[in-house]
Amino acid sequence: MQMFPRVCACVLAAGESKRMGACKLLLPFAGSTLLERALDAAIGCAAEGVAVVTGAYRSEMAATIACAGVEEVHNPSWGNGQASSVKTAVCHASSEGFDAVLLMVADQPFVTASHLDALLTEYDAGRAGAYLSANGNRCGNPCLFDKRCFSSLTKLEGDEGARSLFRRDSSFPVRYIYFDDVDLFEDVDTPQDLARLEAFAREGRETHRV
Repeated sequence: MQMFPRVCACVLAAGESKRMGACKLLLPFAGSTLLERALDAAIGCAAEGVAVVTGAYRSEMAATIACAGVEEVHNPSWGNGQASSVKTAVCHASSEGFDAVLLMVADQPFVTASHLDALLTEYDAGRAGAYLSANGNRCGNPCLFDKRCFSSLTKLEGDEGARSLFRRDSSFPVRYIYFDDVDLFEDVDTPQDLARLEAFAREGRETHRV
C-alpha cells in the first residue's frame, strides 16, 4: 500500500458525551465500540502517523488505545470545546514534523479507511490546502489540512469546527471530496442514535466515492 509520509491521521476522542450520560465511544456497538471502529479506520488508511486526542475519559480509553498501538495525545482543555481538540491535533502534527493533518471524529461510525484514503489521494495531487468530505449539500469530517492552515486552525475557539475557517476567509483553497454514502455524516450523541446506527451498521454499509 502506498504510504503518505507527510500526513498524520488524528482521531478526536476527547468529549464528555453529555447527551449519552456515559462514555459513548466505549459502549458496545456492532461487535466493537465506536472508538475501536475509528481507530481501525485511521490505522487502516495510508497516513504514516496515527494519534488519538483524549480528554474527559482518558483513563477509561487507555487500554483500547494501548491495544491499538497508536499514540495518545491528551487535551487538558477538552472542556473548552471541540476547537481545543483540533488545536491539540494540529500542534501534535506540527511538532512531529508532518506537513498535513487528517482529522476525524470518533463518533461517526460509517467512516472507513477507504474514505480517508480518498482524502489522502486528493491531497497527494496537490490541488488545494484543505479537503472536506461532502455528500449532497453537506460537508464536514473527516477533513484534511495542509500545514498552510495550521496557524489558522490553532486560533479556533469553543465549539468551532475547522469549517468555520472557510466562513471567515473565503480565500482558503478548499476542495470538496464527494461520497454517495447517505450515512456518511451520521454521528452518535444519544442512546437512540446508538441503537439506530448500530442497526444500520449490522446491515453492512459501504462508503463509495462519487
